[in-house]
Amino acid sequence: MKIVPIITLPVYRLTSETYYSQRDSAADKTIFGGSDSEFKIEYAKQNPEWYSAFKMHLNETFGGAWNYNEVIGHIELHFMGNQVRGSYWQDNKKRFVKTRKKQFVYKTPKLCAEMSFSRKSNSKEIYEVVLAYIERCRKELKGRYIDNSSLQNLSKYIDWVALAKGV
Repeated sequence: MKIVPIITLPVYRLTSETYYSQRDSAADKTIFGGSDSEFKIEYAKQNPEWYSAFKMHLNETFGGAWNYNEVIGHIELHFMGNQVRGSYWQDNKKRFVKTRKKQFVYKTPKLCAEMSFSRKSNSKEIYEVVLAYIERCRKELKGRYIDNSSLQNLSKYIDWVALAKGV
């Protein structure tokens, strides 16, 4: 049976909001922590250039930007006949912590059970099945963030019926 690729979705270790909150907390604790915190706060107010440069340095040493750096895996969505399926690739670690050393390994040809659509389905119905499959993947990858924003942005321009037929 013919496999028709749809899109590859990144899977993140955590959401961007959580990451940036942790990064800001770590920077503030480093800058303003300790028994002389009142002095440090006053110094930062008087020297905003120093504070800005130091915070930027701490943000970079924490791990930089969330985009791409916190990816722990990828889901390759595809059609197989009238089914939506997703292969899963993941970093080869047992525990996911903030790191910048990754090596992705193939984990499974089927992250969760496939979802079928009728061969008579219209474009909107097929897209809804794709979204439902992604939701199923989210349940399988508890505590992880699957970024399907690219798919959502492109979906209105995609002829899902033609794509499913492999045209």
